[in-house]
Amino acid sequence: MLSPWLTTVPLHSAPHVTGYERFHAESPTAEGGAILFSELGCANCHGGSAVTVPRKGPKLVDLSQRIDRDWLAAFLRDPDSGHEGSTMPAMFHGLADEDLDAVLAYLGTLGKGLKLGTPRHANAERGSALYHEKGCIACHAPTPDFHPPHGGGETQVSPLVITHPDLAAKTSLLALAHFLEAPSRYRTDGRMPHFVLDTQESLDIASHLLDYQSSDPRDAKPVAPWPKADAAVVAKGKELVANMNCAACHAIEGQKAAPVVALSGSPKGEGHCLSSDPKAGLPAYDLDEGQRASLLAFLAGDRPTEDRDGGLTLAAMNCYACHDRDGIGGSTAETNPFFIGDEALGDSGRLAPPLTGIGYKLQRGWLEGVLTGAEGSRARPYVKTQMPLYAAHAPALAEWLERIDAPPDAKLLVERKEDLEAGRKLLGILGGTNCITCHTWDGQRSIGIQALDLASLDRRLRPEWFRDYLLDPASYRPGTLMPPLWPGGQSTVPDVLGGDTERQIAAIWSFIREGEGLPEGFPDHGSGQFEIVPTDRPVIQRTFFEGTGTKAILVGFPGGVSLAYDGLGARPVLVWRGPFFDAYHTWFSRHAPFEKPLGGDLSAIPETGAETGRRFRGYRLDEAGNPTFLFTDGDREVSERFAVEDGKLVRTLSWTEGSAPAVAHPDGVAVESTGEGKSLTFIYSWK
Repeated sequence: MLSPWLTTVPLHSAPHVTGYERFHAESPTAEGGAILFSELGCANCHGGSAVTVPRKGPKLVDLSQRIDRDWLAAFLRDPDSGHEGSTMPAMFHGLADEDLDAVLAYLGTLGKGLKLGTPRHANAERGSALYHEKGCIACHAPTPDFHPPHGGGETQVSPLVITHPDLAAKTSLLALAHFLEAPSRYRTDGRMPHFVLDTQESLDIASHLLDYQSSDPRDAKPVAPWPKADAAVVAKGKELVANMNCAACHAIEGQKAAPVVALSGSPKGEGHCLSSDPKAGLPAYDLDEGQRASLLAFLAGDRPTEDRDGGLTLAAMNCYACHDRDGIGGSTAETNPFFIGDEALGDSGRLAPPLTGIGYKLQRGWLEGVLTGAEGSRARPYVKTQMPLYAAHAPALAEWLERIDAPPDAKLLVERKEDLEAGRKLLGILGGTNCITCHTWDGQRSIGIQALDLASLDRRLRPEWFRDYLLDPASYRPGTLMPPLWPGGQSTVPDVLGGDTERQIAAIWSFIREGEGLPEGFPDHGSGQFEIVPTDRPVIQRTFFEGTGTKAILVGFPGGVSLAYDGLGARPVLVWRGPFFDAYHTWFSRHAPFEKPLGGDLSAIPETGAETGRRFRGYRLDEAGNPTFLFTDGDREVSERFAVEDGKLVRTLSWTEGSAPAVAHPDGVAVESTGEGKSLTFIYSWK
């Protein structure tokens, strides 16, 4: 079976480091050299990297259960042949085949014996959707026949993509699924990020990547058993691994890296790692001329000891694939169409937020929670593209970002207890800044678009950043839908706190932090104040309704009998008794959900099978407000009148020609029928 990702590639290609290729490949730079020095593993032997999270190779455990031995042998002999653009250097030039066999024999003993599960179902189509929605395409190529939801539906492949190896030759379905469920078990440096996937999602994505079309994963081939080796061969392999200092990059049980050999300048002559003809026993990189020149520029110059603006670390870890910082990075023209979410919020509803000043914006504990996936740390549930986790490095990253983003002149908010209620008013819609028009509050839906929840901002944000942002939202995120409510520092609400901008912003923060209840004017949905109660005549309400669709017409009759009619399919769908309908979401939300009846005594009306071809023609009301729904059925014109008499629902069906239309009745309801000419009447009653 050939992987759909395997394409014809040159015999050799330079190591592919996305952060270098995107920002430094056009001309050699010392900054590009600093990224390569980290990402090619040079710093693991020589020290001196400014990248905050060290680049490491995968943990060398469970290889005999996860990786095909022949693939690994070819990869170790020539890494680029197994994975185009691999950052793994060639280490076996000058060594005999029996030496490679000995190393493989030793590697096959590492680990405690991995037992893979035996799931019962796989779905490659679902895996394709997950692969393209979760965020994998930020780094990897999309499937050629997958059409993104934006950008005209045309799939384009960025030259920056990290290619997949021939996964079918490298591993098995279950082993790949095991890896995808928790990549950080083996890839501890976060370059392959940890997406939160359950077992089934991981298996489905693996099925997609391997083009595994069977629904039963038990039919998939496992990794072929590795041959057994005697102890002497294993011991020789262990010695070779130690001599090559593999532990400098890889975690290997029982082995330690050799002491760091610091570099004091650019290497001279030949016989070193950057040589075009490197010495046996030293790492060999097939660098292009730009990469070699960038590394030499880095080694020759004043090397940074710390990443003071974030550019090196974010490029090395490819955070720029999704996020921008200070106008640098973010999705590319090729990847942007794959980011999805709530489009009512514009690009803010589907693209990752900026990392500009992120260490100043977020409280350190919250930032760590985002990186570890702490419960409740996802503030933007409407963005479907997932933020991966970096749990092992969360404390170091949070501390580093807080340090480099600390503003020296941040202005503090001065809170006053007497201004708390002014904050309630300012957040609301009655003489305030109308924040709750767009933002949810403590889980309660906003009146309009459903932007992030305001009630938790005090746990997430630093108050100084909150102040700066409100004064100029567009400076942080150009194109944001957030309006400037204090343009030029001047309040748009002069009647609250005398129009004092600083007091108003501080009052809003105080209410978010300490206020109880809802912002002023926020519809109190819990009180039932938007429940429609028919009294003296029927009430008609159009809405989105569960089981009925987007063209639902609800009829509430006095006395507690209600009807849902499908205006698209031209048929009654549901009858219920009890309370009629709560119109809060229908009236106030731009993106109302599919609603449900308030009453609990439900009687569904099944389809007859004869509805195909019907065309709804609207409805009319009689003097008492009872509706008659009109539709055509071929050449026949049909009307259905509904009314309630003595607690019973009366349905009268009339037609112009031919036999009577097919009729279905509510489940569990007693039916009486009478008919004359081209009219039928049905009376529905409850016991």
